[in-house]
Amino acid sequence: MNPTLPAQAPAGAAEGLPYWLLWVLLCVILLLVAFIFLRDKDLRRRVSSFLSGARRHMLRLRLQVKLKKEKGRKAALWRELGKLAWSEDVRATCIEGECAKLAGLEEEIGRHQKTWHEVYARVEVLGREHDAALKRYRALVAEQEEARRPHQEEVLALANRKKEILEALESSLREAETVGAQLKSVEADAREIAANPRLAESDRPARLDRTREKAAGLARRLESLNAETPLLQDERYRLDRRLEEVEGRVRVFNEAIARIEQEFRDRLQAREKEIREWQKAKQRTQDKIVDVKRLMEPLFENVGRILDEARVGPEDLAVLYFQIDGVNRTIADLETRLEHLK
Repeated sequence: MNPTLPAQAPAGAAEGLPYWLLWVLLCVILLLVAFIFLRDKDLRRRVSSFLSGARRHMLRLRLQVKLKKEKGRKAALWRELGKLAWSEDVRATCIEGECAKLAGLEEEIGRHQKTWHEVYARVEVLGREHDAALKRYRALVAEQEEARRPHQEEVLALANRKKEILEALESSLREAETVGAQLKSVEADAREIAANPRLAESDRPARLDRTREKAAGLARRLESLNAETPLLQDERYRLDRRLEEVEGRVRVFNEAIARIEQEFRDRLQAREKEIREWQKAKQRTQDKIVDVKRLMEPLFENVGRILDEARVGPEDLAVLYFQIDGVNRTIADLETRLEHLK
């Protein structure tokens, strides 16, 4: 036998248990557990007690939530009963102390409301004055802008005309320089023609006449340009003086607008600050009214609770008494059910 060859595994060693056998074993185990559970009464009782306790705990929680809700509803009915009794001016010995406190709080609310109306009226007056000042400011600025507009338009027109004059002056000077150079060149040609011995006597006069005629045209053009340049310069100086004068007028209007804006800016900012302060005072007064009304809520609840116990007052309160009785029955039923779940 060759020692290098691996030993052959015995037949069936690589095979595992079949799946169906595993399922059979699992079913047998479950049947044994069920059989033991059915035979053991104490185990069944403990499991049943555990499940029953969980159900009772969940039921108790739901009942406690309902009970809390009904008690809140009862407190709300007491507050409504107290408010109705206070508005109907119900007087009873049992609620004299609470009514005295409510009367004091209501007087305090009246004072705060009076203050609130005064502050509100002041805010309205300041708002109207602010709007009137703003309207006046805009009217003054618009008036100055309207008076300034023709001068601005004239400045724009003068600036455009000055630009045209400068362009024409630059073009005239540039053309005069070019024509002067051409004239010098033509005059040099004429002198060269007159002194050139190689030209035929018959050609010289004709060429010389043409050259002199061209030189004369250039001279006339140069003279025209030289005469035009001072006129353009004068026009430019006149436009500069007029433009400075009109721009001065525009500056006067700009300064007037700036003064108006500064004056009204200070006024409007001061007025706006004052309005904000009064608005804060109004908000503080509103908050005080809300706070006092919040203090009245437990007093209304106490009045309703006391009246519910005494069952006094006009027939208008009977409907609320009836609703409270319904809530009391619901609360008693819930409390009884909770006692049974202990």
